[in-house]
Amino acid sequence: MKISDKISDFDNFLSVERNLAERTRKAYRQELRKFVEYLIRTKGSEPLITKIETPLIRQYLNHLQMEREYRASSIARTIVSLRTFFKFCVQENHIKVNPLGIISNPKLPKKLPIYLITSELQKLLNTPDQTELSGIRDAAIITLLAFTGIRLKELVNANLTDIDFERSTLKVFGKGSKERLVPLNKIVLNSLRAYLDRRPISECPSIFLNRFGNRLSGRSIETLVKKYVLKSGINKSKISPHKLRHTFATLLHMNEVDILEIQKLLGHASITSTQIYTHTNPDKLKQAVEKLDNL
Repeated sequence: MKISDKISDFDNFLSVERNLAERTRKAYRQELRKFVEYLIRTKGSEPLITKIETPLIRQYLNHLQMEREYRASSIARTIVSLRTFFKFCVQENHIKVNPLGIISNPKLPKKLPIYLITSELQKLLNTPDQTELSGIRDAAIITLLAFTGIRLKELVNANLTDIDFERSTLKVFGKGSKERLVPLNKIVLNSLRAYLDRRPISECPSIFLNRFGNRLSGRSIETLVKKYVLKSGINKSKISPHKLRHTFATLLHMNEVDILEIQKLLGHASITSTQIYTHTNPDKLKQAVEKLDNL
């Protein structure tokens, strides 16, 4: 049994049991195929899975770092992909020990999240042309992302039946298919109603439709967000749907919302993932330091 023999089964495992999106699964497949190509190039042929041991993995990682000049983040992604695959092989009884079990991820520099300040967010919300149906739809999408903090995949998979206007909530399914109710404020509700009043009739259950009446894809949403950021003149690069999630969390923290409540709203399994937003308010940090002025 070789790696190339199990890629398809592994992909099915990621799809069914891990509920990973196609884009994520594609990244896993690419990492595995790159490793297979390396093995064939350096060993002359692809070895059996049972012959792949930790020293060989380390040799490959060293190759990526020294010869391919991979960044630490890229090395970490490779390690996660290979570790997950070999863990799957252990579960399937193809091997007894995961060769990446004792390999640690490289330490990554912790960067503060990129987010929009209130004036920038307002400028972005005002950019779509709401005399056109597409503009009304796009404004609703940006509003929903920025005022709920839901993930891109959660938005893409959201259906009309998931909206409860009476209770002002949206039901979403997060990582691991965990269900949660996301509260909707008046801005979001008004924006959704404006779109749904003009939404084309379609058999597709999705909230947001493309021009063919089908579910709007994640890639399309990423593209439209980038388009409006550029059009708005906001001088920040790499603003994406996920950065609007950062914006939501950061603005909540700046308005003194409890970190545990932010965690629940974002659907974070661990508070550690949420704590990065506690470092994003320079005014508060300045006020803290100024308390020492009179000592």
